[in-house]
Order: sequence, then structure tokens, then C-alpha cells
Amino acid sequence: MTDRREVDSMQATALKGNLRIAASPVISQAILPDVLTRLHAKYPDMRLELTTAPSSEITQLLKSHKTDIGCSELDNLPSSKAFMQDELLLFASIKHPLAHKKSSSILDLQNTHWILPDTKDPSRPLIDQSLKQYGILVNPTIIDSPESIKQAVLSGLGIAILSRFSCKHELAKGELTILDYKVAPIKRTLYTGTHSNTKEVQAFHSELQAYCRLWQ
Repeated sequence: MTDRREVDSMQATALKGNLRIAASPVISQAILPDVLTRLHAKYPDMRLELTTAPSSEITQLLKSHKTDIGCSELDNLPSSKAFMQDELLLFASIKHPLAHKKSSSILDLQNTHWILPDTKDPSRPLIDQSLKQYGILVNPTIIDSPESIKQAVLSGLGIAILSRFSCKHELAKGELTILDYKVAPIKRTLYTGTHSNTKEVQAFHSELQAYCRLWQ
């Protein structure tokens, strides 16, 4: 007689279909590797495909059925659902002079070099609004990839406003630090969307929710 645990085990390994996921760079690089690792451990026969794409393109990938799931900072996806709150914080390399400054002033932010994403990045309007709020005028280096911005900050090129999730490993290793200049963190919502509700899609959402609970 088959017990419940054996039934659950058989069901867990029964999914053998394809699952295509398109995600914006921050989600693709900082969140989904952990989710896909959990998913693969539970469903080793499921074929997973992850594509990194700009948020502006993910809706079209879903509508043209070129992907099964989309993950984006924009709430314009089919069957869109919020899955996580992200924070954009001010980061510097641990070797940057501002990382060791005992007394801070907004003037420090005015007089140091900044790295900003290009205007196509959905975080750019939020960052521009924050800089305007604090009266900070910058002559930045523009880099079009969040991961490349992070690497430039690590190298000491300048400071940048980045996703907390994208910098979690560097924070844990003590390579990056969050600068506290009484600048309120920028909060944004991350969304997932789909054009179907297959068992593979359901399994992905289940593991994504489990991952999110770990970070709440």
C-alpha cells in the first residue's frame, strides 16, 4: 500500500514539461537563481529556461507566447500579481571614502561621483525623483546594466542606488555598504504575470512564494 509520503514524492517528480521564464535583469540575476534551484530540486525532470529581458519587453514576450511567465518591475503583465517589495538603497564600496565618514551631510552626496542606470531602466524615474527631492545635482556615469553598475561600485568608480536584493551577497561578504544619509529608501513592487496556469506555472509560483517568505 502506497503511503501519503510516497504519493507526494511521485507527484513532485511527475512534472516533466517545459517552463520558460522571462525576467528583468534584477529579478533574473538576484532572485530567480535561488527560486530555480528550489524548483529543480523538487522537479528534476522539468526543463527550465530563463531569459533576461528589459521590463518594457516582457509583456510582449508573454502576449506572443514566447515565454510562460514574466517577472518585472512594471505592473503591465497579463494576469499581473505582486510577489515582493524591493528597496532601492544607496550603496558604496566598503573602500569608498564615504563608507568611513563619521559625520554625514547631503553635501557629501553632491560632491561625490554617481553611477546611474539609463533612462530605459524602470528604476531611473524613481532615482531621479529622489535626487530632486534632496536637491542633489549629479554629473553621473551612465551604465545600462544593474549588474555592471554594481561591479562599478565595487571597483570604486562611484556610489549608486541599487536593489537591496541585487546586493545581498556583497553586503553579507562586507564588500558593499549602505550609506545612511537620511535619504528614505525607494520602495517598489515586483510583479509576475502569465498567459496560462499549467502545473509547471503553479509549481513556479509556489516556489517563488516560498522564497519570498524567507525574505519577509
